[in-house]
Amino acid sequence: MKKFTTLLFAFSIILFTACGGNDEPKEEDNIDVEKNPLGALMKMGKNMKENAEKMEKNMKEKKNAKAIHYEELMKYLPESVDGYSLKGDPKGASMDMAEMSYSTAEAKYVNDSGDRISIVLLDYNAAYSMYSMATTMWASGFKIDTSEEFGQSINFGENINGWESYKKKRNNASVILGLGDRFLLTIEGNNEENCNFLKEVAKSMDLDELASLE
Repeated sequence: MKKFTTLLFAFSIILFTACGGNDEPKEEDNIDVEKNPLGALMKMGKNMKENAEKMEKNMKEKKNAKAIHYEELMKYLPESVDGYSLKGDPKGASMDMAEMSYSTAEAKYVNDSGDRISIVLLDYNAAYSMYSMATTMWASGFKIDTSEEFGQSINFGENINGWESYKKKRNNASVILGLGDRFLLTIEGNNEENCNFLKEVAKSMDLDELASLE
C-alpha cells in the first residue's frame, strides 16, 4: 500500500505537469482511489495548481507575519481528554528564520489502561509552502480502503478540512486537520476501533477560533 501511495503522488505530479491541470473528469464529492484512480489523480492535479496559486498569494501577504509563540499556542491544547489525563507537561517550540516562522505545541494523554493519545498543533503563519504541501490532497475527496488501512478526506466546516486514517491491524488511528490555511492539528491514538473518538476530541477544541485567526 505504501508503494502504491508513493507512486500515486509521483504520477499525479507528472500528470499535472503534462496536462496543465486541464480536461479534468467530472468532480465527485468522494473519489475512491481503488475504483477511480485516474479521477483521483486528475483532481489532485487541479488542487495542486490551485494551491500553488494560493501559496504564492499568501506568501506575499504574509511576508512579515509571525507565528504565535508556542506558549500561547499551548493554551489551545485541552487540559484533559475524556477518559484520559495529561501525561507530563506540554512541550513547544518556535522558530524564526529569514521570512519563515512557525511554532508547535504538543501534549500527550494516557488512560488507566495505558492507552495513549497525542495532540500536536502547528502554526505555519509565515511558512505557507510547508502548509500547502501537507494539505494538497485533502480537498480531493480522496478515499482509501484496503485490508490494512482506511483513510479519507474529512471536513469540519468552513476552512477546516483534513484527513482521517485507521491502521486496521494495529488499531492505530490519526486525524489531521488544516485550520484556516494556517494551523495544522494532528491527533493520534492507539488501541482505537476507528477514528470517531479522535474526531470528537478535535471537535472539543476551539477549532473555529483558530481557523479565524489571521
